Amino acid sequence: MNAVIIGASDRSILWKEGKIKEEDYSQFISDYANLLSKHFDNLIVTPDDGIYSDIALEFGKIKNKKPIGYYPDKDANFGIKHIEQNFSKYDLRPIDGDWYKLGADLTKQAPIVICVGFTPGSLIEIAYLKYHQKYGAYKDPALKNIHLFIDKRSIGQKLPPSFHEQINNIFYFSSFSDLEKLIKSAKAKLS
Repeated sequence: MNAVIIGASDRSILWKEGKIKEEDYSQFISDYANLLSKHFDNLIVTPDDGIYSDIALEFGKIKNKKPIGYYPDKDANFGIKHIEQNFSKYDLRPIDGDWYKLGADLTKQAPIVICVGFTPGSLIEIAYLKYHQKYGAYKDPALKNIHLFIDKRSIGQKLPPSFHEQINNIFYFSSFSDLEKLIKSAKAKLS
């Protein structure tokens, strides 16, 4: 089983809005990668720079494989020049579209999505879970059960109530042991 990792590109979000200290960042990434490597075959991210990519690349070192990187192969608006330098680090997968399609489709690429930081981009990706679960499930029933795990240590506040009303399986955690329990529970349900 794979997992999608989303979150902040700006690493300082963790110490500005979250509870992670800047000097603890490397250990935070290492602990994430070690835990996730015990439970997942691979991690899926956008091949950009950020918290999510740091976790995925560290995970790749542990697993001795490149993490999966979905990219907007047909974007004509914003381009991909700013991420091309990262392509060699990933098992690249074209999304068959632009940045808009990537924002919409990334969170349906695995049954578990882990969020490390709220930004406009990660909130777009989270918001699309509503549509995957509600409408995408007509075509692919597995989408109805996507689980979202949000690291409370990486955010300043929880999602608005409407997200909880319209998206199923949103869970918050405050420690790696809590995350591990959530992963085990979700994997048991999804198997």
